[in-house]
Amino acid sequence: MSVNPQVEKELAKVAKQFTEQPHMRLLGSEAWVFPIQLADVQMKTVVRSQMDVLMKMILKILKKLDVKEANEIGELLAVETIFVEHMMALLKQNKMVEKADGLYQLTPLGTEHLTRGTFVHDPTDEQIDLFYSPYHQEVLIHDYEQQMIEDTDDLAEYRIEQETTQKDVTSLDDDQMTQMILDSGYEVLVDDGQKQIDEITSIQVKETVPAVCFEFHLHDTTEDLVFIRVWNTWTGSFDVAFETELNQKEASRLRKQYFEQETDVDN
Repeated sequence: MSVNPQVEKELAKVAKQFTEQPHMRLLGSEAWVFPIQLADVQMKTVVRSQMDVLMKMILKILKKLDVKEANEIGELLAVETIFVEHMMALLKQNKMVEKADGLYQLTPLGTEHLTRGTFVHDPTDEQIDLFYSPYHQEVLIHDYEQQMIEDTDDLAEYRIEQETTQKDVTSLDDDQMTQMILDSGYEVLVDDGQKQIDEITSIQVKETVPAVCFEFHLHDTTEDLVFIRVWNTWTGSFDVAFETELNQKEASRLRKQYFEQETDVDN
C-alpha cells in the first residue's frame, strides 16, 4: 500500500462506502496508475443546415429553365439582382451550380441538396483535445470534480500484462477517431444547423499522463464471495474494464491469499 498521504486520504473516502455495509469486509486495497494520452486532434468540419427560401427557389428554377444571367432569376422572383448574384456565387463555390455552354445548370451535388432541402457550408478547421486510454481503447471523460492525485511517482503501473497490442491514439483510423470525438460529448448542434466531421487532418500526442486507480479487495460475507472493485479517479467512477479483468485473473488467488493469512494468524 502506498504511503502517499494524498492517496491514502482519497482512497479512504472511496473505501468508506464499502466499510459502512455490515456484510462487506475490506480485505485490502492498493493504488496504481495507467497511462492516458492527451491527443491534439485537428479536423475539418462542415455545417449542414436547412436550405433558405431564396436558395431553394433558385435551384428549382435552374432545374426547370435555361438561365443565362442572374437578372433573369431576379425578374422571375422579383428579387434584386445583387442578391441573386451573391447566392449564385455561393452555389458555384460549393459546386452545386455550374455554367456550361453559356447556361447555368445544377450539378449532381446541387440536385442532391435540393432533394434533401439542405445546404452544406464551407469546411472549417477545428481543433479538439481528447483524453484517450490505450487500455480501454476509448476516450475517457475526465471528472474535474475529483481530487487530482498530484504525486504518482511512488505508484506502480497496472500489473496485468496485456494479451493484445494496445492501439496508440495516432494509429486510429478516421472512422474510429470520428466516433470517439462524438462519444466525448462534442457538440454537433449549432445555430446554423448540424455540424459534421468531414476529415481528420492530424492526430498528435501532446503528453501522456498517469491516471490513478484505487483497487479494493472485498469479501461479501453473505455470499462468501471475494471480488475486486476498481475506482478510476480520472472518470470518478468504478471501472468495469479493469474490474472484469482483475476478477477473472486474480480473485481466486486473492481468496487463497487472504484466507490463508487468517488461518496462519488463528494458529
